[in-house]
Amino acid sequence: MNATPRIAVYCGPLDGGSTAKIAARLANGFAARGIATDLLVTTAVETIPERVDPAVHMVSLGRMAALTRVPRMALYLMRRRPAAVLTHRIRENRAVLDAVRVTGMSTPVFVTVHGRMSVKLDHLPGAKARRRRADVLHYYRLNRGVIAISRDTAEDMRRLLGPDVPIVTIPNPIVGPELTELAAIPVEHQWLREHAVPVVVFAGRLEREKDLPTLLRAFKQLRSERESRLIIIGDGSLRAQTEADRADLGLVADVDLPGWVANPYPYLRAADLVVLTSVWDALPTVLIEALALGTPVVSTDCGAGPREILQDGRLGPLV
Repeated sequence: MNATPRIAVYCGPLDGGSTAKIAARLANGFAARGIATDLLVTTAVETIPERVDPAVHMVSLGRMAALTRVPRMALYLMRRRPAAVLTHRIRENRAVLDAVRVTGMSTPVFVTVHGRMSVKLDHLPGAKARRRRADVLHYYRLNRGVIAISRDTAEDMRRLLGPDVPIVTIPNPIVGPELTELAAIPVEHQWLREHAVPVVVFAGRLEREKDLPTLLRAFKQLRSERESRLIIIGDGSLRAQTEADRADLGLVADVDLPGWVANPYPYLRAADLVVLTSVWDALPTVLIEALALGTPVVSTDCGAGPREILQDGRLGPLV
């Protein structure tokens, strides 16, 4: 058994998504405070831009298939015996709780909720929605605690789980010294280097909740009034549809989709405007990062998170 208590942060895929960045920042923060920390990663699709502190012990769990997920987690728990495990996703939280049960250990498990769970569940298709809702209602009550990233998210979870589940609000760790260091790297995109006309930047997953059709229609209206360009950073299941919509609207020459970018911060710093067009969003990281870098932002009023960040519109328009 380890003499020094350690915390395990279950990152999951070490990709370019916000959850991976947040997990790494949490691990770095614990390590900086002298806490022994394991960062549990599965597949590494793309590396995150932030540096992982050498004091953080990276544990590769490999590809977590349905049949291997619980046994691998149980083996980790028995070998490393963490004092607590912090998870971020429904499926990963279930695997950890099942592994705790299988091993007979009493490891405290916590789950972070990154947005209104009821909205996410409502937008899932039929059978998947029923499975995920059942998992949340059963497994989230088994956690030692639920961490919500915003007040609105916490209130939503209380409505779902009831008053007896311990829920605390802790915003995600977003602004640190690495943000300004990474943003200072020269931007690669020609439009932002030349800056011949104003450039709008969107950064996020190309998925339904980000509402890319509205972004493109809004940009077309903007471009009809003044010369401008739009860069859409990110990737996702709706990339092909977004490219088709761009063509249908006659925007191919003025809208670029470079895909996933390892370091998006120079884009956010160099942009004339950072935009968010989500249908729902909890505490959008990109708005906080853009504001921290001094770039103007505009956001849809898509939940309490953007309203909290923008102080009811004082720090940027809510539309």
